[in-house]
Amino acid sequence: MSAGSGRVTALLADVGGTNARFALLQDGKGGEAIHLPVAEYPTAYDAVAAAMERLGCLQAPQAAVLAFAGPVDDARAVMTNAGWDTTIGELRQRFGFSHIRLLNDYAALALALPHFAEADRLIVGPARPAAQGALAVLGPGSGLGVAALVQAEPHGIPLVSEGGHATMPAADALEAELIAALREDFGHVSAERLLSGPGLVNIYRGLARVQGQSASVLTAAEITDRGLDGSDGLCRLALERFCLFLGTFAGNVALGYGAQGGVFLAGGILPRFPDFLAASGFRDRFQDKGRFHDYLEAIPTWLIVRPDAAFVGLAAAARQFA
Repeated sequence: MSAGSGRVTALLADVGGTNARFALLQDGKGGEAIHLPVAEYPTAYDAVAAAMERLGCLQAPQAAVLAFAGPVDDARAVMTNAGWDTTIGELRQRFGFSHIRLLNDYAALALALPHFAEADRLIVGPARPAAQGALAVLGPGSGLGVAALVQAEPHGIPLVSEGGHATMPAADALEAELIAALREDFGHVSAERLLSGPGLVNIYRGLARVQGQSASVLTAAEITDRGLDGSDGLCRLALERFCLFLGTFAGNVALGYGAQGGVFLAGGILPRFPDFLAASGFRDRFQDKGRFHDYLEAIPTWLIVRPDAAFVGLAAAARQFA
């Protein structure tokens, strides 16, 4: 069961649509993660076997805590895009793990929230050191994940939702026009249609349509780069609107969960432009809730900048088996 020196107690995994990351919990601490391309493995079981071999696991650790980007219940995780259908029973039969926990990837992030050091997060807006209560996390990436953590003894309770598919509201006339234009393409315009990598492209193309401009064929990364360096006015406007939509939605998440302990921003997009985000209208929009302005004003917002953030939550979950 040992990999190198020290006692290995758990296999940890954070599985997305493109990459599956694995690490070992050894002497209570998570080790360095390895990355496996999801497309190269027919099933999660094949990936687990390959990961244990690469990590030097001669036999299965006592426990496995595996997080998947997709619907998860107590006994099964299904990833529609990857075609992986994983059950606790099959994992136990194939590898002999004594304890297994399957999690949604944002449940793992939620479990990590109380364990972040100051270096793992950047404050966006005013600091609120006295804030206490439930914590929420949302993250634009390939999609839009949303979860919360109820802080309770002995362990926090993660609450996973499909909040990214809630209807995205318009907060001003331009957003109303933009959403109306996107409704012609998608019918229902969810938050994820705007707050994701594909969503940034939708914002850019939608703005071009409502303003009578021509839109180039650009990726989300290209829109971000051109918006940040100021070389393309439409790209910059798209990035600004992305931050405004994010503020509106994050404020709604805070209200929905009663997340008075704070709201964390995650995902692969936002860490690319932390300064732009901090200087944007994000925080004003977050607080712009009419009679509940003061309620939102008291809630801190952070950007998670730790690359392996999910593994902090996975390790916390694995330690619960001890």
